[in-house]
Amino acid sequence: PNHIASTNTCDDCHVTSGWKQVTVDHVAVVGTCSSCHDGVKATGKGPNHIASTNTCDDCHVTSGWKQVTVDHASVIGTCSTCHNGVTATGKPPTHISSSNNCDECHTVVAWTPTHFDHSGVTGTCESCHNGVTATGKPANHFVTSHPCEECHTPSGWTTGIRYSHTAANYPGDHKPSVTCTSCHKGNTQTATWDYPAYKPDCAGCHAGRYKEGPHKKVDDKTNGIKIFYRVDELRNCAGSCHVYSDPSFTTIIKYKSGKHHAGDGGF
Repeated sequence: PNHIASTNTCDDCHVTSGWKQVTVDHVAVVGTCSSCHDGVKATGKGPNHIASTNTCDDCHVTSGWKQVTVDHASVIGTCSTCHNGVTATGKPPTHISSSNNCDECHTVVAWTPTHFDHSGVTGTCESCHNGVTATGKPANHFVTSHPCEECHTPSGWTTGIRYSHTAANYPGDHKPSVTCTSCHKGNTQTATWDYPAYKPDCAGCHAGRYKEGPHKKVDDKTNGIKIFYRVDELRNCAGSCHVYSDPSFTTIIKYKSGKHHAGDGGF
């Protein structure tokens, strides 16, 4: 009366040399797997089995109990309740240091490839982006001691790169036509001044473009005297360049101030 429910004939499973020498033919077995595999009639779900509401045949096959394809659809709990290195493959020792849950980056379809969520990552960018754990600074990268996150963002490594200059010598943001290497000609964080005698003023780069014609200092029409400002007098370009009536510089006949600015896009 406690025989497995089956439409098999006896000799589908038993042999005449011994009644208990049985090879179960599942083809004609009636009912679900668990109606037999309940731990009494046949081996059932062990105490360390993955917590799941799946039926046996969602993952197992009758040809071999250990031939398993896990169907994650009905698995209960978080990934790490199974993927702990004991029940199932867990986080290896070389894994990125992170407080993220597995499913924030991985999918049940395949462990790799991975969509990375930086929100729970601990440590600095270069602790992973070192060329081994993750893509690091390429050989032709701008030479700098600044950490990655001062220019890059995790949402786009090559897009939206932005650095805010804090040095007192920085003249201000120029138009987009002026690139990083326009000033950092050696591709390092140290700027190269074309005319270092005038740094950190505008003339440090623009002294060679200075034209005295528009920069009149004295216009003495009575005596026919004209004097022009020198580069070193207008080295910051944004300062005053008043025009005087005579060489004694006592009377200003024209006021000029703040003519040029770094963000103007042209002198």
